[in-house]
Amino acid sequence: MSTYNFAQRLRLRESQVFIFITILIGVFAGLAAVMFTLSIKFVTFFFFGIEPSPLRILAIPTAVSFISGILLWKYFPEARGSGVPQTEAAFHLNHGQIRARVPFGKFVTGVLCIGCGHSMGREGPSVQIGAGLASIIGKWFRLSPGRARSLIPVAAAAALGAAFNTPIAAVLFALEEIIGDMNAVLLGSAVAASVTAVIVERSILGNSPVFHVPVYHLLNPMELIAYAGLGVVGGIVSLAFSQGLLRVRAFFLRWPVKTRWFQPAIGGLFIGALLIFVPQVRGVGYEYVDQALSGGLLFRTMVILCVAKLAATIISYASGNAGGIFAPTLYLGAMAGGSVGFLVHRFAPSMTSSPGAYALVGMGALFAGIIRAPLTSIFMIFELTQDYQIFVPLMIANMLSFVIARHYQSKPLYRALLEQDNVHLPDLRTRITFSSWRARDIMTREFTIIPAGTPVVKVAKSFVEDGLKCLPVGDNNSLIGLVTREQVQEAMITGLGDKPISSIATRNFPHAHADHPIEVVLERLDKGPGLLPVVDRNATGHLEGVITPQNVTQFVESKWKERTGSRANV
Repeated sequence: MSTYNFAQRLRLRESQVFIFITILIGVFAGLAAVMFTLSIKFVTFFFFGIEPSPLRILAIPTAVSFISGILLWKYFPEARGSGVPQTEAAFHLNHGQIRARVPFGKFVTGVLCIGCGHSMGREGPSVQIGAGLASIIGKWFRLSPGRARSLIPVAAAAALGAAFNTPIAAVLFALEEIIGDMNAVLLGSAVAASVTAVIVERSILGNSPVFHVPVYHLLNPMELIAYAGLGVVGGIVSLAFSQGLLRVRAFFLRWPVKTRWFQPAIGGLFIGALLIFVPQVRGVGYEYVDQALSGGLLFRTMVILCVAKLAATIISYASGNAGGIFAPTLYLGAMAGGSVGFLVHRFAPSMTSSPGAYALVGMGALFAGIIRAPLTSIFMIFELTQDYQIFVPLMIANMLSFVIARHYQSKPLYRALLEQDNVHLPDLRTRITFSSWRARDIMTREFTIIPAGTPVVKVAKSFVEDGLKCLPVGDNNSLIGLVTREQVQEAMITGLGDKPISSIATRNFPHAHADHPIEVVLERLDKGPGLLPVVDRNATGHLEGVITPQNVTQFVESKWKERTGSRANV
């Protein structure tokens, strides 16, 4: 029997074999995560050895980042950064489709970037690698689009479970972050894949935990005040990291596109110089997290490592290298939490736990503040400790960190990173209100878009002849801005009739996407000049249609007539 016929038969019975595919993905994602981890360790030792010279420490990150920058620019542009935002975009926008070269490219560039010393993590890349493999498997089995899409969060749970050895937290992360819905029907499949991947990982690397966590005891209820203070510190550090990363990345993105190939090398040069003075921030850095958890680091050392790791991770990520922020987040949490614990324990040693306990809670607080997945954070720390006593202080610190970070930066970091790349995920209302009317139902595809070079005087005639109030400006359905009748009249009065219309067009205006519900459409239409452009999520600027108050009125009237007409015929 040919492969095609075999795949066709499986497609007819895909609901029955889906659990088999889920387990298969767990195996492949687990193997990929293990190989990724081992490859990073091998490459790190190959590059640096045991006692590298300062010249080698400076040269290796710069030279390797130069090579990886060329690979990322020419062959694997989707492999830049963490991999988690790209996986979310593939799930919500691309029907779970990921190009076959992406997992391979992420593996190679991730190993090079992290192995050469960049302050980045392996968990995010593992998620994208696992999701890419799942997409390939879905294509091979010729699954329906819905089934193929559902493989993405399943693979994310499997890959993260294997990379971090926490199967429950990995499943929650897939539901909370990738899908954005804790009631997802994929819970069973995600659990099966995650457990399978962790079994594969433990059978190869052994059952040793990622961290050696101390026994935790809440010595006095008053100690919860100290954990609340840790939550505040966690929120502040989370904001510093998120804002710093977004602003430095925006700085690099403003450079000409043709410079993207050598930007990673600039980050490599910075990292090399920093590693000469603070080698502890190199790579993933979990060995130093372990020391903080055991109370083996001094207060001054933890403060220095927290600041240095924050700067190193920001420049590594913002300059366009391949690697995640999952591990740096935990590193920062351990150092910030350990620092707070050291101070608290110094002034009240008989009433407070060791600094290691605060380092553990700090890891959860920073994860909740930066990643914005508080439930994942709580269960991740619980899986590491297997101790219910940690729950109360952890929830207090997590919630305070989460609330502070969300108050001063409303958009989660992964979403903000995508929006810097002009990729806009549907918001929670769009994901949940599946039965509501959408912008695609209301918009009209029959619209006039004024070419950007059209003289103002010619556009003025169009407004007079057609009685329009607002028009889109652009070229080939690529939207540049909006121009209103009042703007054109003012331009004519001030003698700007010969200027191109693009010179007076408004470039900052409300817009909608085709899957936005009618509530969002009405809200944004009310804020605009009487015309709401509907643009493509995947290609920001591509105009799909427009919505005016008249469109909304006509749409509602037609739906009302359908409803009343159907009742009359009963």
